[in-house]
Amino acid sequence: MERRKHITSHLVVTKVLLLLSVAVFSWQSLTIGSFAAVVTPPAKKHQIREEIRPDNQRAPGQSNSAVTYFSRGLRYHDLGRWHKAIEAFKKATVIKPDYELAYFGLGIVYSQLETWEDALTSFQKAVELSPDYATAYLGLGIAYTMLGRNSDAVEVCRKAIRIKPGYAQAHYALGLNYLMLGDRSSARKEHRILETLDQDLATELIGLIDR
Repeated sequence: MERRKHITSHLVVTKVLLLLSVAVFSWQSLTIGSFAAVVTPPAKKHQIREEIRPDNQRAPGQSNSAVTYFSRGLRYHDLGRWHKAIEAFKKATVIKPDYELAYFGLGIVYSQLETWEDALTSFQKAVELSPDYATAYLGLGIAYTMLGRNSDAVEVCRKAIRIKPGYAQAHYALGLNYLMLGDRSSARKEHRILETLDQDLATELIGLIDR
């Protein structure tokens, strides 16, 4: 029984890490076309690229250099030059302290370096600046999970779902954390929800629940 629990926990952690790719895609999608000027993301910050239009933008109140550093950080991220990316994102936040996308970027890079406390702090800052940023709550949930703080992960995944109903990845993360807490009943409820949202994620989750 103990060995089975260990194997399941290892698999859950692996699946949680895969969710990072979802967070990265959402973050990159939000930034497409935003390098020419400092922009305000849509009112619902979880909306993806096609929903960002010129009407959503505003003239910057500060130098565009914050966006320049952010753009540089994104390029470094794509090249896998993690420490250079961190340096660039940090410079962007110094110039523009309310730049939630840059804090989210820091959270992503720290996650990929598996420095989870730093990732946690960065995602917390992103949601503090942008309380409707559902994907940042998912990132926060991933960090909590990797730190073994599963109850906190459950709370922030629920917040992501309240902001973005039907957020399949957040339901999946929530189910994984319930499983880590030994609450298979609640994990099965998330599986049933996922069956209506994303059959692939539903299949993955029930496979872990039934191990």
